[in-house]
Amino acid sequence: MSHCLGVTVRNIDSEVLSKHLRDIATILHLTQLTLPSLVGDHFNTHQDTAQGVLYHCMKCVQATSRLRGKCSDPSWGVYRGHSQILESSVCVLSTFTQWFLQFGNANNHSQLYTNMITSVLDTVLPSFEQQKEGRVQQCIVDLLYKVVVVCRPQFLLSVPSVQALFGGCVAGRYALYSRSAVATLHKALTLVIVLPWQQVQDQKWETRDQHFEQFINGMFGSLLQITAGDVDSSLELHTPALSFYLSSLADIVSCSAHRETKSKQIVCRAILPVVRHLVVLLPHFQKDSRIFEHVLSFTTVLCDALRVQLGAQFLLELVGLCLSNFTKSKGSNSEVARTTVEKFIELLTNVVREPSPIFKGFTPDIINISLKDIREYVERSESLSCSFYVLLHSLLDFNWSYFYPRNAADREHCLNEESFLAILQVFGASLMKSDFNVIKQNVIALTDLNDKHELFIKQTFVVHLKGNFIAVILNLLFSGSMPIIDEELEDTLYELANSHKEPNRGAFYLDALSKYLVSVLPPNVLSTVLSKVEMPSNAASFKINLKCVVNEVKFYVNCGV
Repeated sequence: MSHCLGVTVRNIDSEVLSKHLRDIATILHLTQLTLPSLVGDHFNTHQDTAQGVLYHCMKCVQATSRLRGKCSDPSWGVYRGHSQILESSVCVLSTFTQWFLQFGNANNHSQLYTNMITSVLDTVLPSFEQQKEGRVQQCIVDLLYKVVVVCRPQFLLSVPSVQALFGGCVAGRYALYSRSAVATLHKALTLVIVLPWQQVQDQKWETRDQHFEQFINGMFGSLLQITAGDVDSSLELHTPALSFYLSSLADIVSCSAHRETKSKQIVCRAILPVVRHLVVLLPHFQKDSRIFEHVLSFTTVLCDALRVQLGAQFLLELVGLCLSNFTKSKGSNSEVARTTVEKFIELLTNVVREPSPIFKGFTPDIINISLKDIREYVERSESLSCSFYVLLHSLLDFNWSYFYPRNAADREHCLNEESFLAILQVFGASLMKSDFNVIKQNVIALTDLNDKHELFIKQTFVVHLKGNFIAVILNLLFSGSMPIIDEELEDTLYELANSHKEPNRGAFYLDALSKYLVSVLPPNVLSTVLSKVEMPSNAASFKINLKCVVNEVKFYVNCGV
C-alpha cells in the first residue's frame, strides 16, 4: 500500500499519508455499501468482481498490519488512519458472509471454498491480539461470528487462527480486552463447536461434545480449584476472577438460546460441573454487591436458554439464592445498585412466566418483594418503571390461577384478594404519573388482562377498583395531557364501561362521567352537556359520543364558563 502511495517509512509525511489512508477508508466504506448487489440473482454475473474485491480487502488488512509495526504511537495520525483502514477492510469482509454461503453452494463446498474462508480468517483474526482499540477488536470478532452463524463450515476447528483464539481464551489472555468484543468471541467460539454444519450428513456430535468439554475445562479449570475457604480468607483477591468467570459463562450460555436441542445439550453437559461449583461458592461472596449483579445476569441467561436441560429443581436453587440476597443491594442509588435491580426485575419476570409448577411456589415471595422492595427503589429511579410494570403484568397474566383457580367451585371468588388488589392499585397509581411510556404500556396491559382473563367483570375488581380506573382515564382524556394515546385510552374506557355483567350496562361509566362533569362545569351548562351523554352499544359510536362530550367540555372550560 505504501508503494502505491509513493512513500517510504523514512521519508513519510504523516499528514499526507493520513489523508490518503482516510480516502482509502472512505472507498472501502462505499465498497461495503455495494456488496449486496453481488449476491442473489447477480452472483454469477459478478463473481469475478467479488473475488477481486475480496482479494484487495485482504491485501489492505495485510498492508495495515505491516504498517502498524512502523508507527506504533496511537497519537500519530498514521496510526489512527491505519486503524480506520483495518476496521473498514474487516467490515467489508464481514459483508461477504452471504456471498461465501452462495459461493460454497455453487461450488459444492469444494476445496476452493475452504481455502477462501481459511485465508480470510487467517489474514484477519491474528490482528485481534495486536489491536488495542475496542472498536477494531469488535469488527474482527464480528467477522468470525458471521462466518460461523451464516456459513456454518465444518472445517473451522482446523483453521490455525481460530485455534489460536481458542488458546487465548483458555489461557485467559483476553480478560482486559473490550468486554463487548470478548463476549462476541466467546459466543463465536462456542458456536464453532455446537452449531450444526451446513450440508454434512455425519455431524460428529460425540466428538464435538468432547471438544466443547475440553474448551470449558480449559477456560474454567482454575475456577474449579477455588474452595469456599479460599473465598472466605481472601474475598478481594477472588472477586475479579469470579466476575470474569460469570460474565464468560453468561456469554457462552446466551448464544445457545433459541438454538437446536442438540447444541443446548452439549453446552449444558459441559457447563454443569462449573455451575454446580459456582452455586457452592456464591453464598461466600454475599458481602460483595458487585458479584450479585453478575450472579443475576448469569441466572437470567440460564433461565432463558437452558431451563429445560438443567431442570427446574436446579434453577429453583439458583433463583432462591438470588431472592435471599436481593435485599442486601437494594438500598443504594449507585449505578451498580440500579443495574442490579434492573437485572433482578428481568430475572423475576422470567421466573413468573415459567409454566413449571415448581416455580409457582415463589409467587407469594415475588409479589411481596415486587410491591415493597422493588417498588420502593423504582420510585427513586424512574428509568426502571417500564420493566417493573412488565413484571407486575406478568405476575397477573402468567399466574392467574394463583388468584382464580381453574378448578375452584366458585370461579368468581378471588383467593389472594389482598395481593390481587395491591398489584392493580399500583397499576392505577401509574396512570396518574406524567410518564407517557408507562401510561401507554399499562393501559394496553390492562386491556390485555381483560381480553385473556375477563378482568373487568371480576367481582373483586368491580367492587373495589372499576370506578376508580374509569375516573382516572376520564381525567386523562378531558385534561388532554396525553393526546397521542387517546385511542388506547378510549378503547380501554369502552371495555371498562361495557361490562356485560352489570345489571345496568355502563352504570359505572355514566356515574363517573357525571361526577367529573359536576366538578368542572357550573350548573347552568351541566344539564346541557349531561343530556348528550350516552352509552352506545358499539365501540365506534361510544368513541364518537365521548369525543363530542370532551370537545364540548373543553369549549366551556376555555371560554371560562
